[in-house]
This record gives sequence, C-alpha cells and structure tokens, in this order.
Amino acid sequence: MLSAAVKKRIRAGRAAASSITSRLSHTRLGFLWPPDAEGRFLRSAFLVVLGTTMARAAAAAVVPLSGDEAYYWEWSRRLAAGYVDHPPAVAWLIALFSWAGRSPFAVRIGFVLCGLGSAIFAGAAAKALSGRRDAGAHAMLAVSLAPLLFVSFGMAQPDAPYLLAWSCALYCAAGAVRQRGLWWYAGLGVALATGLLSRFFGWALIAGIIAWLASSGYARRGGILACCTVTALVALPFFIWNATHAWATFVFSLAGRHATVWRPDRPLLLFLLGFAAFSPALWWAALRALRPPAHPLLRWTGAPLSVLLFVLAVHERVEIDWFVGPFLSLAIAAACLTSQPSYGRYLVAGVMSGLIALAVFAPGAVVGGLRAVGLHLRNGGPFELYTYPALARDLYALAARNHAAIMTDGYGFSSLLDFYAGIAPIVIGYDAQGSQSHGWVTRLAAPQALFVDKEPLATRPDFAHRLRLACGEVVAGPLLVYPLSGAGAPPGAVRRYYTTWCRNPKAGALAVLRWQT
Repeated sequence: MLSAAVKKRIRAGRAAASSITSRLSHTRLGFLWPPDAEGRFLRSAFLVVLGTTMARAAAAAVVPLSGDEAYYWEWSRRLAAGYVDHPPAVAWLIALFSWAGRSPFAVRIGFVLCGLGSAIFAGAAAKALSGRRDAGAHAMLAVSLAPLLFVSFGMAQPDAPYLLAWSCALYCAAGAVRQRGLWWYAGLGVALATGLLSRFFGWALIAGIIAWLASSGYARRGGILACCTVTALVALPFFIWNATHAWATFVFSLAGRHATVWRPDRPLLLFLLGFAAFSPALWWAALRALRPPAHPLLRWTGAPLSVLLFVLAVHERVEIDWFVGPFLSLAIAAACLTSQPSYGRYLVAGVMSGLIALAVFAPGAVVGGLRAVGLHLRNGGPFELYTYPALARDLYALAARNHAAIMTDGYGFSSLLDFYAGIAPIVIGYDAQGSQSHGWVTRLAAPQALFVDKEPLATRPDFAHRLRLACGEVVAGPLLVYPLSGAGAPPGAVRRYYTTWCRNPKAGALAVLRWQT
C-alpha cells in the first residue's frame, strides 16, 4: 500500500504535468500538446513523427554515405554561395555540423532535423488553414511516413532543407494573411529565399505564393514589399555568384541536367511511380487535392509545378523526387479535407517505410531474400554503398605502396574515397555534372595513377582511347571484390571494381583525360 505522503506527491506531480500541458497548449505550436481527449490522435501522430525521426537518426549513423552525399560533403569543405549542380544550402547545412567530426552521422544530422521541422511546420500550416487540430495530425503523418520523404530526410540531400523551407513558407503565408503582421511577411521572405537556396524548384514556390497573394485580395501591400525585399537580400549572394560564373546553376538546371528524349508514355510511368514513392493512399489523396475545394494557397503551390512536371516528362526524364515540394502542399491540402481521425491511409505508407528501414538495418538479409526469389540487382543496386569504406582503405594502401594517384570517372565515387580514406579526389571523363570537381586537383603529381572503375575497361572504348593518349603505358590492375552488404551477405553477392594502371603519365595528362567539359 502506498503511504499518504507518496499519494500526495503523485497527485502533486499530476497537477504539475497538467499545468505544463495547459501552458504548452497556449503557445504558437501548442496544437502538439492539447489537454483534451480530442487531442489523442494528434499526440499519437506527434509520437510517430518522433519515432521516424529517431529511426532516421539511427540509420544516419550506420549507413555509409552515397556518392552524392560525399560530393556535397566535398562542397562543405569548399563553401561558396553557389555550385553548378545545386544552390548552396546543402553544403552549408553539412558545414554547420562539421564540429561533430567526419562520420556519416555528422554529415546527415542536420537533414534529419529538417525532417522533424518539416513535419511540425506542415502540421502547424494545416491547423492554421483549416482551424482543426486533427488536420495538423494528418499532415504530420503524411510528411513523416511517405516512403520517399522517409528516405529524403535521412540523407544529406537538397530535398531536406528545401522541404523545411517549403513547409515554413506555407505556415508563414497563412499567418501573414490571417494576422497581417510584417513579421509574418519577413519570415515568409526568409523561407522563400531558403527554398531558393536549397533547390532550383524554389522558384515554383515563390511563383505559387505570389500568385496566391495576388489572387487572394487579403495581402498587405507593405507586407508583400517586405517579403520580396527579405527574399532578395537573403538570396543575393547566390545571384552574385551565378552572375560571376556564367549563370552556371541556371544553365545546368534549365538545360544541362538531362538530355532530350521524347517519350509520350513517360507521364503515365511517372504517375504510377508516385504510388510507390509516396505510397498509394497518400499519392492518390495528394492528386485529388489538385482541384477545389482544397485551399487556394495549397493549390497554387502544389498544382502548377505538378502539372508542369507531368508535361515536361514527355520531353525529358523527370525524376520522381522533383514532386516532393508540390506533394507537401497537396498532402497538407488533403489533410485539411480529411475529417476522420484515422490511421488507415497511413498504414501502407508505414509498412513501406518500415521495409526501407529493414533494408537499412539488415541489408544482408534483404540481399539474401532478393537472391532467393531470383532477383539480382545490377551492380548491387543501393547495397554497393556498403563496400565503399573497405574499398577506400584498400585503395589508399595500394596507392601508398606504389606511389600512385587514384582516378575515377565519378565525382561521387572520388568524393567517397576522399571521405573514407583521404584520397585526393581526381575525377576524369566527360560528365558535365561533375565538372566543378575538376578544379580540386589540377595535375598528376605522382609517377603513375590507378584508374578505378565500376565497369571493365574493355566495355569503355572511349576511356581506353584516352588512357592510351595520356599514359606512357596502360596496364591492367588488380580486380577488387567486396561483399555487397558486409556481414550477413549471401555467398556470391559481391561488388567488383576494375582497375587500370596509367604508367608515366604525359604532360597535360589530366587535360586529355577530362574531355567534352
């Protein structure tokens, strides 16, 4: 039996907890801590958000970096106001946590936190636009459980700060029109500039917000001026960098990313791919929110870019992750239109995201299962990234023994070797997307170089020809073989790396090996 003193303390603790909850419920984001029974769904949704955030953080610590992540890490060591491939936010966010050391977790933690912030701001925007707390719960669940976003917020990619800026912009826009305060417009300006500094598609967000403000009739003229001024000032260094670099980001994003390949069936394929990327119920709900009665703010920021991407898909290869911004707006719109506090539509999304988590934490078992049913991923698929740390260490030792430089034809591949073993990133070939990496190393300072590739040289006559022109002698190097996913990988599940020695490189060898750039 509990003593009277203990019972008194328990009652006092409950009263204190109730008081804290009551106070939190009156703060800006107090919709997360409602004190009444109606808020159970919302509190459960917030627990899901926290759970997915912790799962991403754990995955960020155990999964080796991908090539793109390592490339962005290279950017963070050479900070600039712009880059050829993307605006600079991804590099600056990695640099913000550089004090945590050189590890995959240190590179990714900022992006994991962006996922948490995006879910909270999406929920706040849904609540502000609908006046219902359960709409905020639906929005948070959609942002947290959509499989593609589950991955995007766990990796060092431009999508994470881009989506944080997008969700924050929607929240500030709703507040600006509802309360008409200049601070809301200033916050909106910062969010719009951050979106522009994260992905080139930030222009679509700006256009959507401007179109909505112009059509709504509720905007404050001085507020719009403040918003535009703040946006221009925050993004000004990015424009200056581009003006002094032949508008490289604009040229690459608008004309250089993909070659023109006309395919009339690609929009349909893209539509079907959305069911796998965002989960069937969430993707269908988002597409239905393209039309009224969805809130005009959400339709203006979600519909135009979605329609443009489907049309553009006929012209070139549109990537499904280009839809993440519009999806966020339309997911919030769907949340505002949903009145039932049910987890039903999120069950499939949760299961799909859970399978992704399984592949992260038990890669050997997943590879074994795929092979057991007769599926063999080309080059190991995403599981090849588990071979990079060991490969980098072995190449470092091989180069040290032979006084050689290491060359690859991939900016991401070379960046991985640098991240894991400190190998100078020497990139050769003709890939325009990695042209910025050519300035990192400008000459071969070693008596020989080892070209490392994921394909046999015999299948790449263009590289074989260039090596013969640039090298005094071209000799086959060792074949390096690694298990696809480390411990637990089934026998035969391996990744092969092919090497070629470039003996006595000639003067200007790097220029010869870097062509069509």
